[in-house]
Amino acid sequence: MKSLTTLLFLAAVVTGFGQPANSGSQSPVTLRVNTEVEELARGYAEAFPTITHTPVYLIHSRDDTTTVLISLRSVKAAAGVLIVQDEKGLTYVINPRDVVMISDAPPKKDR
Repeated sequence: MKSLTTLLFLAAVVTGFGQPANSGSQSPVTLRVNTEVEELARGYAEAFPTITHTPVYLIHSRDDTTTVLISLRSVKAAAGVLIVQDEKGLTYVINPRDVVMISDAPPKKDR
């Protein structure tokens, strides 16, 4: 009886391993994971229209240099960068990691 059970078990295992994987009509799966800068850019772009007071300031800092953009007209996200346009029509492409703040409050003057 013990050998018959072992034989049936082995037959089931061999049959299970001998079956090919179901690779019939499966298509490859593409997984898109947004990067940190893409998420930051999208967040800034989505938050910009909620600022109702003007002028709107953007403060960004890179290589120990801080710059203030004044009177922003639009902020859009594109492939992990911010495309910022001011009221003069000038367009800036900015890394969202360099953005310190977007606000309607004027920046404080350094003394």
